[in-house]
Amino acid sequence: MLRHMVRAYAAAMLSSARVRLDPITPAMARVMLSGRPDPGLPWEEGFPMPALRGALERIMTVEDAGFSLQPFFAYVIVRRSDGRAVGDAGFHGPPAEDGEVEIGYALVPAARGTGLATEATGLLVEWALEQPGVRAVSARVEPSNEPSQRLLERLGFSQDGMRGGLRRFVR
Repeated sequence: MLRHMVRAYAAAMLSSARVRLDPITPAMARVMLSGRPDPGLPWEEGFPMPALRGALERIMTVEDAGFSLQPFFAYVIVRRSDGRAVGDAGFHGPPAEDGEVEIGYALVPAARGTGLATEATGLLVEWALEQPGVRAVSARVEPSNEPSQRLLERLGFSQDGMRGGLRRFVR
């Protein structure tokens, strides 16, 4: 399955009027881990967020072995108005046997409350639901994170109980 993902890698860039989602490549992961922005992709203050570190390390490890996690893994959210990286979004992995993929997303504080997370997450969800073998998209959210819960509801997700202390949403 990983070899199949290598072929799909280049086709996974998604964009809308205000955001662009670029797959995080091993080269991008190295730069992000270094903490020094690449002139080709300026960063908003606070990017990359510490929670992304594990995914960046995994991208490099898997790529060094000759495989790719894309298209069902990590993307950088780029604000089109100024070309700055403002967050990350992506999948926790390829579709499970039941056809479900789980998504996650985060924006730096300066980019929150502007609708960019809704737009970026919507792009991911719509793309995922068009892929063979994907029948549902889920997300888990801290019970206290009301803005994220409202984002998912705006995108047509329904609450589906709790899992691991987090509220689970499904579309």
